[in-house]
Amino acid sequence: MNLSHPKISIVNCRKKNQYSLHIFICFLFFLAGFANAQTIIVSGTVADVSTNRPLVNARVNLLKTTFSAYSDSNGNFSISISEPGFYTLSAEKEKYITTFSSEYLFTFSKSPFVPIQMEPVGENTGEAVITKSGLQIRKAESPVSAQQISIREIERNPGGNRDISKIVQSLPGVISIPGFRNDIIIRGGAPSENKFYLDGIEIPVINHFQTQGSTGGPVGVLNVNFIKEVNFYTGAFPINLANGMSAVVDFKQTEGNKNKAKFRFTVGSSDLGFTADGPIGKKTTFIGSVRQSYLQGLFTLLKLPFLPNFIDYQVKVKTKITEKDELVFVGLGAFDFFKLNEKVNNGITDSVKLKNNNYILGYLPDYSQWNYTIGAVYTRYSSKFKKQVFISRSQLNNTTKKYKNNDESDPANKILDYKSNEAENKIRFETSGKLHKWNNLNGFSGNLITYGVNTFNKISLPAGQQIINFTSALNVFNYSVFTRFSRTVGKGTLLSAAARLDGSNYNKSTQNIFNQPGISLSASIPLNRNFYLNANVGQFHQLPANTVLGYRNTAGTLQNANTAKFIRCQQAVAGLQYNQGGETKITLEGFFKQYSRYPFTLRDSISLGNLGADFAVTGNEPVNASGTGRAYGAEFLVQRRSKSGLYGIVSYTLVWSTFADKFGKFIPSAWDSRHTLSLVGGIKLKKNWEVGAKWRYVTGRPFTPNDAGRSLVKANWDIKGQALPNYGQLNTGRLSNFNQLDLRVDKVWYLKRFSLNLYLDIQNILNSQYTGPATLIAAQDNNGNLITDSNNPNAYKADYLINTSGTVLPTIGIIMDF
Repeated sequence: MNLSHPKISIVNCRKKNQYSLHIFICFLFFLAGFANAQTIIVSGTVADVSTNRPLVNARVNLLKTTFSAYSDSNGNFSISISEPGFYTLSAEKEKYITTFSSEYLFTFSKSPFVPIQMEPVGENTGEAVITKSGLQIRKAESPVSAQQISIREIERNPGGNRDISKIVQSLPGVISIPGFRNDIIIRGGAPSENKFYLDGIEIPVINHFQTQGSTGGPVGVLNVNFIKEVNFYTGAFPINLANGMSAVVDFKQTEGNKNKAKFRFTVGSSDLGFTADGPIGKKTTFIGSVRQSYLQGLFTLLKLPFLPNFIDYQVKVKTKITEKDELVFVGLGAFDFFKLNEKVNNGITDSVKLKNNNYILGYLPDYSQWNYTIGAVYTRYSSKFKKQVFISRSQLNNTTKKYKNNDESDPANKILDYKSNEAENKIRFETSGKLHKWNNLNGFSGNLITYGVNTFNKISLPAGQQIINFTSALNVFNYSVFTRFSRTVGKGTLLSAAARLDGSNYNKSTQNIFNQPGISLSASIPLNRNFYLNANVGQFHQLPANTVLGYRNTAGTLQNANTAKFIRCQQAVAGLQYNQGGETKITLEGFFKQYSRYPFTLRDSISLGNLGADFAVTGNEPVNASGTGRAYGAEFLVQRRSKSGLYGIVSYTLVWSTFADKFGKFIPSAWDSRHTLSLVGGIKLKKNWEVGAKWRYVTGRPFTPNDAGRSLVKANWDIKGQALPNYGQLNTGRLSNFNQLDLRVDKVWYLKRFSLNLYLDIQNILNSQYTGPATLIAAQDNNGNLITDSNNPNAYKADYLINTSGTVLPTIGIIMDF
């Protein structure tokens, strides 16, 4: 479904409706004049990472400045500065590894509290401790395929709309997809292969209107006001956060202000947001937010055929129970509503517009979702080891329905009636610390899944129409154990070995933990002062989606119970890393991924690895575990954060992605984009102006041509309302290449009691056009009635919609802190 046209209209209308308001606000703040000279206090603590013992006389430096301070007997420090902006801190102490904080935004009205935890130097490490910026830190367990996004890159990303799913598209290995979706495609893998964590709590739903059984959707759920950094792994996954095969994204949230309550108000491209943070007593802080979309009202005014709306919320509470005990509570959730605008054609006379509206109304269902994740992290510090318990519950409710001609008065018109509810209750225990010369991590986890679904669905098969009608309830318990050892040897060589065993009581194959062993071996070897050779080999597993596990046939039998297995992905990555001057990182990596035991749909005879980029449900059908695939290629990255305020990322990815068809022949997968080039840069100017730009170029992905003859048969079109793919020609077509230039300009006023950030974000400023294959539809007369084919009374006459998108998309936004 092409949603780019409605998006264009939304932005243009939004600009008209908000332009006067924004200009008025700007005028008021210009009149406010300049603030008097103020002092910003940068404060925090320095402690041992395993024991949480305060570290005395640790030197804390404000990077890219001459400011520094020493921690007192309680580990506290404070630094006075006069210039607001984004800063990173480092801590240095004898017998400890130099440690760098996340990047923080410090203003006159908002000064975050910065906790820094330092790791002791191991025995016989030689010259292992090298003081460099956080941009260049090497992790023993993940020396390759790991990137970090700072708060500046999150806040200022051109064309990103402060949406994490869009922001990571600037990194190597990530494939950009034109259109109105946030599918994260990593190294030729499906979006369902990605896993997301928030302060160590897994969050299954990352986008509004998410495809069930996958991870994509049009708008991100996470509020970036909470995020202080993003750790992004496309290989060499942390063994405790495994169970993904293409990416693990670990979001770290900021903490509430310890001194007094602070607030943030935002106006974005699709929503209004409000965030509050502050203390709750002497030992507890909180941060919470709520966002409300205004899309439904705009879509109604614009006379669009569908009306989306959403609300989301997010909260974090941290309390220091004792010097050795901490408890963190996190929660987020969303309510998504999507209904058809059946009055959209009232007053419209344009025949092309009518045809487009009728087509969308004909196939698009009404649906709604709600989801939440709540969790708690308990941390206990001891003399040698840190112990953590992660407990969470996630739930997703999905309701979808569709009637012929959208007429619900006659039960015979029912085409689709889908209701599902899935919940996951998770617990994970970890213990970490120094074991002689080794850094050691051990743990185990459990996950109780409750899944229920009620499905009525008319589908079209080559043999004719079929009705899927079943109710399913399923309880599955998944479990794992894991361990990791890492250390530094010689003059800076990092070594890591990790193992993991996963199991599930779903069937005999999955319950044996030795059927799906995981392993990860990593090494990082310094070649000289600036060059490093990095490598990892690993084997990772992922259980198929609940939609696959819970599918029942018409007899009520779990049809996939004897065939579904853990999906296996074997990976090898090697590359070079160059660090220069504490400001620049350059990497070149090659990778190879081998898939086996992938769910292979028996209905359409294709691997589910080709699916997941639609507003629907993936995997709710019979499968076996015969799917195989592979992806391989190379990545290049240049990342720079300079003292002058210039920053940028240049990333290039070359990838081949293939999956076997029903004859065992490897053909390009739906994610085989080959070439992806991304250039992102920005510079801070005088008087708090900042300018950034992003340019992306992506070669076209494969697509499957339509089965024109079968699609227009009346019995099929009346059910589907869309053309049916010809899977006999799976991915034999290829979309056109895509490129886009985005520009963003920020102006910030730092006043005594509040700060104001106004920004202009212009997507596709060069007005690049993207043309996809023409959309096959059933022809309509002027009244919207379908026209019968004169040569075949059992079929409709063919017609086509032009599938072209691309225009300039300006957005004006407000961020106010007070």
